[in-house]
Amino acid sequence: MKIAHVTSGVRGLATYSLNLYNYFEKQEDVETLIITSSKWKKQPIPIYEADSYLIGNVLPWPKDVKEVEKQLIDFNPDILHHHHPSGRLDFDAGKFQKKLDIPMICTVHMSVGSKKYMVDKVMHSFFMTVRKNFKNVNAYVAISKYVQNQLIEMGGVPKERIVLLYAGVDPQIFTPIPREKHDTLEISFVGQIMHEKGIDLLIDVVSDLAKEKKVRLNIIGEGNLKTLLQTKTKNNPAINWVGYLNSQDKVAEFYAKSDVVVLPNRWDEAFSYIPLESMSSGTAIIASRVGGNTEAIIDGKTGLLFDVNNGDELYALLKNTETEAFWEMGQYGREHVLENFTLDRFGKKYHALYHNLMTNPSKINQID
Repeated sequence: MKIAHVTSGVRGLATYSLNLYNYFEKQEDVETLIITSSKWKKQPIPIYEADSYLIGNVLPWPKDVKEVEKQLIDFNPDILHHHHPSGRLDFDAGKFQKKLDIPMICTVHMSVGSKKYMVDKVMHSFFMTVRKNFKNVNAYVAISKYVQNQLIEMGGVPKERIVLLYAGVDPQIFTPIPREKHDTLEISFVGQIMHEKGIDLLIDVVSDLAKEKKVRLNIIGEGNLKTLLQTKTKNNPAINWVGYLNSQDKVAEFYAKSDVVVLPNRWDEAFSYIPLESMSSGTAIIASRVGGNTEAIIDGKTGLLFDVNNGDELYALLKNTETEAFWEMGQYGREHVLENFTLDRFGKKYHALYHNLMTNPSKINQID
C-alpha cells in the first residue's frame, strides 16, 4: 500500500505528518511519500519539499505545482492523503486525485467555522474557498469532535464521509522522569509566539506570580510576537526564552522537567498536540476552555481548564495549586494518554482507514 501525503510542513500539520511517518516507516506493507508545500522545520525525515513562498506567515505557496504533480505521478500512490490547510496545494488536491484516479482522504487540521480572530477568519474563508476542490474526497478526517461538528454544521460535507480520529504521541519519546522536590515552580509554554496562542497573557500572569512565589516560565517556540515580548521581558528572571527546538526529544525534556505546561490559546484551536505531549511526559496541563482542549484534558484530573483570556483565573490556578497536586495530575495524564492517545493507537486507526479506502471506498467506517 503506497500513501502520498500532501501537507504544509509547518506547525501542528508537520507534527501530525511526522508522527504518521514515524509509525508507518515500521510497517512493512506501507510505503510513504510526504510532500510539503513549504520548508520543513521539524526533525529530518525523507520528504519532497516544494520551493515556496509563505504568505502572511500562514499560507505556503509553492512556485511550481507541476513539479509536485510529477513527484506524485512518479510515486504512483494507492491513496492520496491531503492535509488541510496546505496553502496553494489545497487548490490542486482535486486535480491530483483526478490525474491519479485514486481514493483521497482530507484531514482537516484547523477550526473551519470560527471567526473570533484574524487567523480564524482567514482559515474559515480559505476553507470555504477551496472546499470545492475536495468534492470527490472519499473521507474527511476530523481531528476532534469540535472540527467534526463544524464540518457538519457548515453544510456541504455529508456526515457519513466524516471520520473522527484523534491524534497520538509516542510515549517512549514523551515519557516521565523521576520527580525531585524543588522550590521553583517550573512552567513551560510550547508553541507559536503569537497573540492567538495567548503567550502575552501567560507572561503577564507569571510576572505577577513571581512577586508571590519562585517561578520560571520556559518559552519554547518562534513567532511574530517574539521580538516584542523578549524586549518587554529582558530583565525579568522569571522568563526563560528557550527558542525553537526541532527535535521531539529536546522538547520532551522540557515537558518532563516542568511541573505544569500552560496552553492559554485565545483562538479555537482544533486539537493541539501540546496537551497530549505534556500528559504523556507525566506533566499536568493547564489550558483555556476552547476548541479541542476539552476533548483531550480531563478537568481536575489530568489538568485544569480556565476561561479564555481570563488572566485572573489562570493566576489563581498557578498560585493556589500545590506542586505535588500538579505531579499527581501528571500521573493521571500519563495513564490517560496510554489508554487513548498513543502513536500506536493513532497509526492503527489510520491503517484501518487506508485499508477501508482500498477495499470499499464507498462506505467509510467510523473509528473513534
